[in-house]
Amino acid sequence: MNTLLLYLVESTFSMVVLFAVYWLFLRKDTFFQVNRFYLLAMILFSMLVPLFPLSWVPSGTTSAVVILLDPVLITPDKVQHTISAHIQWVEIGAVVYITGLIIFLLRFGLQLLQLYRITRRFGIKKTEGHRVVFVDRGYSPFSFFNLVFINEESVPAGSLSTILEHERIHIRQHHTLDMILLEFAAILQWFNPIVWLTGREMKTIHEYLADEGVLQTGISRSRYQQMILDETMGIQVNSLTNNFNVSLLKNRILMMTKPKSGSWARSKLLIALPALAALLFLLPASSISKSTSKGSSDNLLATSVFSTSPAASLISAALVPQDKPKQEPQAKKAPSQPNKNGVYTLVEQQPKFAGGDEAMIKFLSENITYPEAAKKAGVQGKVFLTFVVQANGAVTDVKVLRGIGSGCDEEAVRVVKMMPNWIPGQEKGKNVAVQFNIPINFRLDADKKEPPKK
Repeated sequence: MNTLLLYLVESTFSMVVLFAVYWLFLRKDTFFQVNRFYLLAMILFSMLVPLFPLSWVPSGTTSAVVILLDPVLITPDKVQHTISAHIQWVEIGAVVYITGLIIFLLRFGLQLLQLYRITRRFGIKKTEGHRVVFVDRGYSPFSFFNLVFINEESVPAGSLSTILEHERIHIRQHHTLDMILLEFAAILQWFNPIVWLTGREMKTIHEYLADEGVLQTGISRSRYQQMILDETMGIQVNSLTNNFNVSLLKNRILMMTKPKSGSWARSKLLIALPALAALLFLLPASSISKSTSKGSSDNLLATSVFSTSPAASLISAALVPQDKPKQEPQAKKAPSQPNKNGVYTLVEQQPKFAGGDEAMIKFLSENITYPEAAKKAGVQGKVFLTFVVQANGAVTDVKVLRGIGSGCDEEAVRVVKMMPNWIPGQEKGKNVAVQFNIPINFRLDADKKEPPKK
């Protein structure tokens, strides 16, 4: 879930930035093919680049990689796992997203089925070199791949050839492929309004291109404009098709009469380069936990999480940046190499608390107590501990990385030292020592917090 959430956030952010460049600087120009390919490149960049972790970390040194366990919340009354308060909304969000994905995937399938049924019902005929399906409903003329769908009875007299030429341009320039790509983007990011705005803009550009192509054949502009006015009452079949009047009629007519943009206008595409450079720099910075899951040691602080719960990965990754303890950089090393003390940070098989997460939470809840001195002084906050699970499973070298005092540090160390032997980690089939960090959050309930004594 963490990886999926990170991907969706990065992809959506990329689309917002790149679409803003299009909307502010490009959409009013008459370089329709340039705008078309810009939108296609925008979608492909936003959908694909976040899938490939990039790193701008120099080849010199990086910070130490450690394994951070899920935070544990300590209150005067009880101990609870930090993620327990968040798991409900994470699960709800996942259900909502998957439900939307399924709905729009079904919608896509139904649209294809609708076109198949129309084609099968009315059949395909050859007309003026085109494969045409003549329908008996009030559809606006449209094309899908190399098929043209027309209600011949609603076509103004003498306009059939012009309409066929308009749809031929859609077919020749493969506009249906654009719409299929955008449909897949909409399925994956149905919640993202930029995807839907891009689809609308793409259809509009398709119509500009078709109108431009028809006018280049020599047809009178005024006659062509009157013809598309006569076709304004047609019904659009579905979002996959290139309809004859799909975009706003007023904009189409304005674009036909608008002077061509000067060649200098193409230089506005250069505005997208700083945006692309910024995205290529920012996306790797937000991909720490994603690249760590593949064993990378090039991150500032790994958020490889002990728990196998999808929510655990999400919450831990969200908590680490604001609360991580300061650590001195170490020389860059391969993920599977131990430090000078023979302690690993990343191994093929991580150590596990005997019984799993629930057993560890139960152990902590039965042994840890909120220090009286801290309660009376109103002290609360996170205590960061580091410890090593030895090759025999014993917990050793328990130290405070960052504490809050008033007995909380000592209590946290005491409990971690009491932990029973873990199931040891393994590297290349051998038991090895592995370092862990764990944040223990001491927090007083707001209504029970006692003010410090004077």
